[in-house]
Amino acid sequence: MKQPALPRIGRPETIRPDQPVIVCFQDGRGPATGVAWLDEAADQMWRSGLCSDGAATLALFARDGQSLPLVVAPLKGDGAPWDVRLRAAESIEMLCTRRQGRCTVVLPPGGSAVQWVIEGILAANHRYESAGAAHDDRPAPLEIDFVAPADAVGIEGAVRAGWLTSLAALAARDLVTEPANILTPPRFVEYCMQTAAQAGFETHVMGKAGLEKAGMGGLLAVASGSRYEPYLVRMEWRPADSPAEAAPVVLVGKTVTFDSGGISLKNPQDMDFMKADMGGGAAVFGAMAMIAELRPAFPVTALFAVVENMPDACAMRPSDVIRMANGATVEIINTDAEGRLILADALHVAAGLNPRVVIDLATLTGATLGTFGPIGTTVFANDTAWFEALARADERAGEMVWRMPLWPQYRQFLESPVADLRHYATTGQNGSTPVAAAFLSQFIGAHPWLHLDIYNTCWNHQANPLMPKGPTGSGSRVLAQLILNLAADADPSPRSALTERKST
Repeated sequence: MKQPALPRIGRPETIRPDQPVIVCFQDGRGPATGVAWLDEAADQMWRSGLCSDGAATLALFARDGQSLPLVVAPLKGDGAPWDVRLRAAESIEMLCTRRQGRCTVVLPPGGSAVQWVIEGILAANHRYESAGAAHDDRPAPLEIDFVAPADAVGIEGAVRAGWLTSLAALAARDLVTEPANILTPPRFVEYCMQTAAQAGFETHVMGKAGLEKAGMGGLLAVASGSRYEPYLVRMEWRPADSPAEAAPVVLVGKTVTFDSGGISLKNPQDMDFMKADMGGGAAVFGAMAMIAELRPAFPVTALFAVVENMPDACAMRPSDVIRMANGATVEIINTDAEGRLILADALHVAAGLNPRVVIDLATLTGATLGTFGPIGTTVFANDTAWFEALARADERAGEMVWRMPLWPQYRQFLESPVADLRHYATTGQNGSTPVAAAFLSQFIGAHPWLHLDIYNTCWNHQANPLMPKGPTGSGSRVLAQLILNLAADADPSPRSALTERKST
């Protein structure tokens, strides 16, 4: 996976008059780059009404006998994350389509918009590179020179933040884009090992034999129909000066590299989309790719439950009863509800790590589409303080997280006549998304926990300047921003009732 380099920021006097320029500015104040000829050209475009619809606008301007493209991208105040990223991405797409090769981007003078412009530009300019035969058929990316306007103040931190969150989002997007015949469970483990070796992370990989010894019936059952063995991968970042007893932030990712549904086979329509069923693991992987550069002052542990769900003579069946890692017995109702089984075993492991908080991400329930459509991230939380920390991160990430209820009454839909739990409710209108969360809650204990169900947002069905049709990297930006926010705080733990109860 090819990742973008940290943008280097030049001054206005370095703007080259022989290459296209993109000017990003807050709408209402007009362009002010500090370069007279450029300000005059951009101001003429802005005042002419060409930019009245708020979209990025391209025109040609004459300079020293040349006719060069100028793109003006007005941003509405600090705007909203998606809007600002889209304006910046539109600008890049215009020049890529014209096969320009190289351009200069003049950033806004400050504020959150700087981070969002960086994120939009890096997203639009990114090209997926496959380890196999797949390829990205969009025009070649640009070489980009970034410039701060004359009145910019302290934008370096915002530029770095935008780059760091982009590392997470683009790594996640690339992983999910990779075809399932390339990104198999063992190949995903290889990626984890490579990243860990480069970053200095400690990594532990548990394969089939280890999972059998640990009694992880959920992972073993789901993988029983695949020719690939299941894995539980633990990747750990711990600062050199971190005390051994420091509690880690634990990130858990559902990593089903392809989900056929198993014996409960999916409808063939859109089954190609099921390579995206490892989107939660991809988001966590992206966060760790960012942490490799950020190196926060607190420990972070990532857990990946890695399987492929396929039909086979050895595959799990509806009505099977399995024993989970925590000792609970579970009746299998629908083999296409496999994600909660592997997450349950991973959450049990997470609970044993004395976590500061556990955050899991999963493409878990299709019912989230009925709740939010393709917009908005469903979140379940047993701890208000940690959800509020996530919501603050989302003010910059813009993934529109929304807390859903985790009422104890949902537990009744998990009752089984032959086991401690059934993993899937079949009584019709029973709220399948909260029932899935209720099932997972049985395996986390009393630890602070956030569950992000990203099924509805993981796939972009209509190409736009920010990304082509396909995976979105959903969950990665808000997770990365949360880690950034925690790294900026002296204490990486919000005050929470659960934490206070544990300490008394």
